[in-house]
Amino acid sequence: MKKSIYLIASLIALSFTSCDLDYEPYSSLSDSKLDQIEGSSENITAGNYSLLKPWVENWHRITEYPSDNVALSGSTTDAFMNNYNYNRLVNNGRVNTYYSYSFKIIAGTNVILSKIKEGVNKTDDQMIAENLYLRSMVYFYLTNVFGRPYNQGATTNLAVPLKLSSDPLENLPRNTVKEVYDQIVNDLLKAETLFNNESRNKIYASKQSTYALLSRVYLYMGENAKAKEYADKVIEGGEFSLITTANYKNFTASKPEDNPENIFSIKFLKDTDYPDGGWYTIGSMYADINGSGWGEMYASRSYLELVRKYPEDVRYSLITPVVSNENELHAYYVKDDYKYGSVVVTKSGTDYNYTESGATKTLIKKSNGAGSFQYSINIEGKERTVLVDKKLADRNGYLKYYILKCSGQEGQAHLWSPVISRLSEIYLIRAEANAKLGNTTAALADVNIIRSRAGIPAAGLWTASNLGSLSVLDVVMQERQLELAWEGHRKFDVYRNGLTMDRRYPGTHLSGSNPLYTIPATANEVIEYIPEQQIIVSKGVLVQNP
Repeated sequence: MKKSIYLIASLIALSFTSCDLDYEPYSSLSDSKLDQIEGSSENITAGNYSLLKPWVENWHRITEYPSDNVALSGSTTDAFMNNYNYNRLVNNGRVNTYYSYSFKIIAGTNVILSKIKEGVNKTDDQMIAENLYLRSMVYFYLTNVFGRPYNQGATTNLAVPLKLSSDPLENLPRNTVKEVYDQIVNDLLKAETLFNNESRNKIYASKQSTYALLSRVYLYMGENAKAKEYADKVIEGGEFSLITTANYKNFTASKPEDNPENIFSIKFLKDTDYPDGGWYTIGSMYADINGSGWGEMYASRSYLELVRKYPEDVRYSLITPVVSNENELHAYYVKDDYKYGSVVVTKSGTDYNYTESGATKTLIKKSNGAGSFQYSINIEGKERTVLVDKKLADRNGYLKYYILKCSGQEGQAHLWSPVISRLSEIYLIRAEANAKLGNTTAALADVNIIRSRAGIPAAGLWTASNLGSLSVLDVVMQERQLELAWEGHRKFDVYRNGLTMDRRYPGTHLSGSNPLYTIPATANEVIEYIPEQQIIVSKGVLVQNP
């Protein structure tokens, strides 16, 4: 306990002396230099931004690895294996580190919010607003990681303690999900009134990032009219624009502040934030680029089938299959045991032929309605969807479809500045809100803005008459998965909408004695255990999740 107290106290001391005013907020300084610099609201705030970098790495693994966007190709002793396969542990080191860093950031923001008075000068008001945003953002994610979705009993289910003072010795019980959400909303609404310096760029909190977060928070709360209201503020403000279809493949190549679509990102610096050649960055698990990276976590089969429905969909450009033989085509399907199988095929026009028991057969093809085809094969007693690719490399039998969305910033293999909010999400928030409000035309219009930008032809856009068995909400959820994959949304999207996470596809999440093929929104596994270390430090004030 003493160790934790001293750690928090050290954080607060450091935040008063964090860095020069003209220094990048995402950089660190030596203790010797820190001791030489007088504190100010800007310096403390810079320190809080800096803490986002160690925070976001575990944030990504905790929020994205349990989704249906990813497929791990082997086992590992790293604690994220337990997040990936829903094996909850009370002593998961990554979860504990995430919890700890979250409250370090909160402690830092509380220094500003308790010590700096509003209305004295514009600089301090701006810093108060930015810290209110940071505290709200961190609490939002904490609540969704450790507390049940809002619509499952917000007034009774527990989230995390609301620590609103700068007292490092404060030991509080967990608040309800509703209480934390109410605080988040109140903080953001107050921040909205205090922002006054919009010259600070997209790696800082702003009035627009506050609108963006408010729209998401209200959406999660089921306050759809308010979610739409704040989404409108962002979209109609005209400050941001969607990157072009042609530039989408370079989505992560630029600095985050240079991407017209970004609203708020956690900036990682070229060279500075690239330890060990990028081997321990977020993107390193997704790809081996020029000999850097583990390349062990691949795009899931379910995501691949969705994104490849239309060959024109540029979002597939952020995935690269690793080819082992350029001269051989395979039709890859999934067997009943959720392992990959394949047949060698030859292309003839729009047909693919293969040999079975000495006879030449043709893959089944079905029009996608926009000039291309989807293919399947009758094999092993049933019709199975296939993906046709050159012969691919595999790891442990799992096909290497590298994910590039978290790599490549400024030409460095695995440099990436994680996105918290961007304009495409705001369109999809508004689409979801309108879908739930019964505004079908408006909802589909926003979905189609994103689909059109993705390069999908007009025949592949949604109308009220071509939904088939799908609901408007179904197509919004599909588009959110397509557009926002590997940005930490999918797990929350599934469970907050009362859906079941379907992971019946190849990957080592289905290995072991009791694999979870599907996870319903009501399962205990959808929320993490409170780290046992934190319960011990609290002397039992914190209670455990079921």
